[in-house]
Amino acid sequence: MYPVAPDVFYILSECEDINSILYKPINSTQRIKYTCFNASPNYIILGSSSGSVYLFSREPCLFLQIIPLSEGMVSHLAISPDEKTVALATTRGTVCLVSLKSTPQLISISTEHMYKQITCICWNNNSTELYIGDAIGRVSVMMLSIFTVNGMFQTPVCTLMNLDSSIVQLNFLSPLLLVSTLARSYVCDTVQEQYKQIGNKSRNGEFGACFYMHENNTLKGQREERNTDNTRSAFNLISDNDINILSENHSKIFCARPGSRLWEVSADGIVEKTHQFKEALAIPPTVIFRSNSTLESSQKKETECEWAPQSVNFSHLFVLAHKYLFSYTTSGLYVIDPTNASMLLWNNEYTNISMTAIVDNQIYLMTCDNKFHCIALSSLDNLILWLYCRERYRECLNACFVYKQQLLKIIGTTEIVELFKVKNLPQDEKELLRPLITLLQASDNNRPAKLNSGIVVVHSENNRFVNKKTYGCKMTPSSQSPEISSDDSFEMQNFAQENISETNPENLFDSIYNGKMLDTKEDGHQNPDFQENITHKIQSDLQSIYELANSFRPGMLEKEIEEIILGTDKRMKTIKDFYRDSLGLQSFIYEVTRAAELHYYNMFLENTSMQLIDSIGNNYILRHFVRAFIEINAPAYFRCSCDYPYPMDKTVEPKFLTVGESFFKIYADDLPKECSNICDKVPYMWRVYLPIRIEGRSALDDLLRQCLQTRDNVVLSFLLPALNDQQWNCVGTCLSEIEDNTCLFCATPLAKKFDYDVLIDWSGIVREIMKREGPDEAMTFLIKLEDTIPNLDLDKSIFHSIIFTKMLHRQGLKKSIDFSKINPLSSKFGTICSSQIRDQLSKVLEKDLRRSINKNVFGTGAHHWGMRHQIKSLTCPGCTLSLQTPVLLGNNGIAIFRCGHAYHVNCMIERKLTRCNLHQ
Repeated sequence: MYPVAPDVFYILSECEDINSILYKPINSTQRIKYTCFNASPNYIILGSSSGSVYLFSREPCLFLQIIPLSEGMVSHLAISPDEKTVALATTRGTVCLVSLKSTPQLISISTEHMYKQITCICWNNNSTELYIGDAIGRVSVMMLSIFTVNGMFQTPVCTLMNLDSSIVQLNFLSPLLLVSTLARSYVCDTVQEQYKQIGNKSRNGEFGACFYMHENNTLKGQREERNTDNTRSAFNLISDNDINILSENHSKIFCARPGSRLWEVSADGIVEKTHQFKEALAIPPTVIFRSNSTLESSQKKETECEWAPQSVNFSHLFVLAHKYLFSYTTSGLYVIDPTNASMLLWNNEYTNISMTAIVDNQIYLMTCDNKFHCIALSSLDNLILWLYCRERYRECLNACFVYKQQLLKIIGTTEIVELFKVKNLPQDEKELLRPLITLLQASDNNRPAKLNSGIVVVHSENNRFVNKKTYGCKMTPSSQSPEISSDDSFEMQNFAQENISETNPENLFDSIYNGKMLDTKEDGHQNPDFQENITHKIQSDLQSIYELANSFRPGMLEKEIEEIILGTDKRMKTIKDFYRDSLGLQSFIYEVTRAAELHYYNMFLENTSMQLIDSIGNNYILRHFVRAFIEINAPAYFRCSCDYPYPMDKTVEPKFLTVGESFFKIYADDLPKECSNICDKVPYMWRVYLPIRIEGRSALDDLLRQCLQTRDNVVLSFLLPALNDQQWNCVGTCLSEIEDNTCLFCATPLAKKFDYDVLIDWSGIVREIMKREGPDEAMTFLIKLEDTIPNLDLDKSIFHSIIFTKMLHRQGLKKSIDFSKINPLSSKFGTICSSQIRDQLSKVLEKDLRRSINKNVFGTGAHHWGMRHQIKSLTCPGCTLSLQTPVLLGNNGIAIFRCGHAYHVNCMIERKLTRCNLHQ
């Protein structure tokens, strides 16, 4: 009988040098450089700086032919799923489709994204449509028609969406298109021609997204892609309630989030879970096995030191080996097991990766210095078998010695132990390896596998890679899904019993044991539904938290409030302690307990009246109020490693702001530490607390760095005018640190996300002072600023604003004028100007100013001779032409209705319209 196998040990290996082969066609020239690449089951294709494309077979890696093209430097490549067509994008924004026949030929060209940076391209499943995304957020589709011959009869390219920011990644799984931008992810139904946003929280940076479908899943009942009609129209954005729910058998979606997190999303765009991998990355990196790997080097890297939790932003997501998720960053490679929400392994040997391609279990890399690598993910026994099948016996034997400890755990028979007793390797490595290979080959189907839970699985067919092409031979059994082991179950049961003995017999966990949550089989092994039982039980346990939270009501006595708070804290602590060691469920438990806590805090603050805040005499309730306000609002801010918030990149008003304002007004003098703590955690609140401190003439020295760190114009407009000369000297010191883009508390560099072009918006600060206190105070501050910080660059519009505001004040109109071109209010409004009025206005201005006027300025500003307007569409509903069409504008111009729709007046006269006809 073969020994029971423990956890499968996974390896990244690089056993083939493809770089030298790929460079053979261009070794004779220094002018041509490779710029991008793509791989498919049968091909590797490379784009070049000359515009030509180089085609190779993948296994074995051999040069096939060059495809000469002259559309410009190639930036992206994509081989169609049927491997009959190659799509390529150039640096000047053109997209070409090339047929891979015996004589490759260019069949179609798109200029829809001309002079825009194309960031990604993606084929649909049946190789008939190519989706294109660019740096301005535009997504278009290019159809491949069967009638296209030498560029004739091309189907027009259609723009499908204009999104919020640059497209990071596109992924397709019939009938859905997944789009990830710098700010959000969207799932698009290409049949219904509609799309929706995934989740409500935005982000800022490169984060990937992909479909994930386990190898055994099928798409039964799914709608097929439309392939009978070669027309497309723009997609419609819909809300959560309007989505048509797809089949339950459709794949999952995974979207990367900041801080080593992934959203698990259903096919209809609903976020189901958030997986946190920060703690899971606190493991040493896996070493890549190569032919010259040694035992010493491998062990040194794996055991050198403890690794702290890592905050990683997964910039792209791919499916690896039909089972795992793969991502890469500037820090390395990451392989994630989404089924168990665990980190399979990671590697930090490559920190300059420019792009990747995945084929089965192989990862193809191109680095920034134009080097290519092929890395395979496999279990240890698979690697040994593959090397042996390729008759690379010396490398196979080397792998056995490098991973000696792991191999002995997998197969610890006497024959294998004898293998490692050989001091001098004989010439016939094949004979030495034969007993091991025999055992590994036999164990493919006969060796039972032991799960972590203690269950022994015989003839398991669900634990292998489905990888028919990988390395030219079939893969052997892979990993098992980690379960909670029987030992862990025993420890958890003891821990639960200890909790019961320490608490009231009527505690909330009695139902768990009455329901036999820790059910085990007669052989001592846990029930396979053990984890599912835990998920149901913890949700049942948390119901008591929700009931307590819902018992809050306005007008309650302090004693009643304190009882609810004490009861909730006690029960939440007991629940967290009880489920703390539930292996494989930490992320789920965190999410559900956090959701219960947030609901509790929300209900507490919703029922907090101004009268209660004013009359609170219980210090415990008061501090609980502070904690609730912080817990709800603090997660909206990014933080440095020293726990101080990063600069506010955008202004977000905290929840329960009026409650917080009331607290500050009452307790600013009595509880300064609590007020400062709230502001440190929720920087927006400096806008409330700082004026109170200034009005009370309190010292501001201890607040300088906190307020400057926010870089909030409103906060600084309160702070800076109130400073004395000595405090301004401290500001000068802080400004030098700000110029270095470092945290003002720990001096560590801030994330690139906060690398502002304007570190301190002095003009914006002056505008806030003028808006609040008038032009005289704004001018006084400007004079002080010039004395303190000479040669400061200011926007000239601020001086225009002060002058015109002062003129209005003299006439008794206390209104602030803002001539800033970046005024967010003005930027929402457009200008419509008839050609006749524009000509008359330009003549008057030329006469007054005695110089020529550019008429185009009247079509781009924010005002329509005193009137600002906001329209819903730039086209006329009557004629569907642009509202700026000069012929239709004529002398009558535009009619704008309250609903926001605008018409050419000429069109309304022609159609005899008296109201907007877009409403019933």
